[in-house]
Amino acid sequence: MMSSRAFLCSFSVLCVLCGPPAIRADEFSQTSYYSAEMVPRGTVQVDTRVGDVTVEGWDESRVEIAAEKVVRAGSERKAARRFERIKIEMTTNDEEVQLRTIFPPRRPWRPFRGATKLSVNYRIRMPAQATFVLKCTDGDVRIRGLVGHQEVRVGYGNVEVNLPSLWRVRSLNASTFLGYVQSNLHGETSAGFGRKVEFRNPQGEQEITVRVRFGGVYVFGGPE
Repeated sequence: MMSSRAFLCSFSVLCVLCGPPAIRADEFSQTSYYSAEMVPRGTVQVDTRVGDVTVEGWDESRVEIAAEKVVRAGSERKAARRFERIKIEMTTNDEEVQLRTIFPPRRPWRPFRGATKLSVNYRIRMPAQATFVLKCTDGDVRIRGLVGHQEVRVGYGNVEVNLPSLWRVRSLNASTFLGYVQSNLHGETSAGFGRKVEFRNPQGEQEITVRVRFGGVYVFGGPE
């Protein structure tokens, strides 16, 4: 039985307060770094609520993650308290990395109060052949360099998938309930309800599913 380890944000991470200049005067950021060994054909699962996600495939047998908490507050002291309200949990074994963002619970009578004041942006480097699974409520997603399976579900935001090699793709099914799609696979460019991009190749291995509720889907294929 492979052992499992759970890491919280406070465990062996490097944090940087107020690094690059913020877009807003009342915006503060704190970045934490995580790393875990994983077999090349393992699985990375991410479950988050608000924030952008950038994923890059590489040839190393490990996963590296930079998690940037971004909060809006009137002072550094208030920002520090808000940073503590966001927890980042990472559970790993040799074959799987699970990453989960834990935001403060929402009050039923004020579900959106403070929602825009807390977010986490992820930059992930993972084995190119590994499977990537993402669930994100609100955020933009950009994926490049992955040849393993992908399953991406976003409530509000844009998803961009860059395919290193089109001949590796067995099936691609990407759609948005309401939004915009653009792809160079068949020259699709359209906007409205129920837009989608599909591609099938019986000789390929990679399977990709993208579901966006409100937002855009952008798929660009590499050399055949």
